[in-house]
Amino acid sequence: MARLLVVRHAQTFWNAAGRWQGWSDVPLSDVGLEQAMQAGRALAATGTSPGAIACSDLIRARGTAELIAAELGYDRPLIIDPDLREQDLGEWNGLTNAEIAAIWPSQLDARRAGVLDDVPGGEAGTVFAARCLGALGRLAAGDVDVTLVVAHGGVVIALERALGVWREGSRHDHVAGWWVESRGRPPDLELVALCKVDLLAPEAETVTGPA
Repeated sequence: MARLLVVRHAQTFWNAAGRWQGWSDVPLSDVGLEQAMQAGRALAATGTSPGAIACSDLIRARGTAELIAAELGYDRPLIIDPDLREQDLGEWNGLTNAEIAAIWPSQLDARRAGVLDDVPGGEAGTVFAARCLGALGRLAAGDVDVTLVVAHGGVVIALERALGVWREGSRHDHVAGWWVESRGRPPDLELVALCKVDLLAPEAETVTGPA
């Protein structure tokens, strides 16, 4: 059985400004840089030593993964997979909640409630979910016991929905996500939720890593 730790990236300048990012390639803020290093130290303190570290090709995920890897003493190449990207949010990319609400008020409310997967000019929600879940499945089907995956908030939500653990109003803080375990083999491989993880507040978790 392989285990994945799937987490959202650290804070970016647009996160701090309240802007939706999608495929916009925005770097980590100074706060985000410190968050990523703190997360790496917290993970190291649990004794977790991932056999692989994977991330999306967007700079906020890759930068987070690189900083965590440095804190862990991980010296192998990162697995860079564009399929781990956030959903392309089309016309919402770069806008704030207030700017979106001024044009698409009902759609923003529906998105927050988890009942709107498609946004104007963006990537279809079904396409996005198939893309990122396919990437996670490929990682889980490999021969690595523990893989750290640094992705995006939308990827964490897509994973939660696939696992049946998503709840309306769930928060997805920076460098937080889920430990999941693979069972079976392709084409019958299944991902199972183990526990939620917040690497910036590890003391709040009942499980901090694989048993």
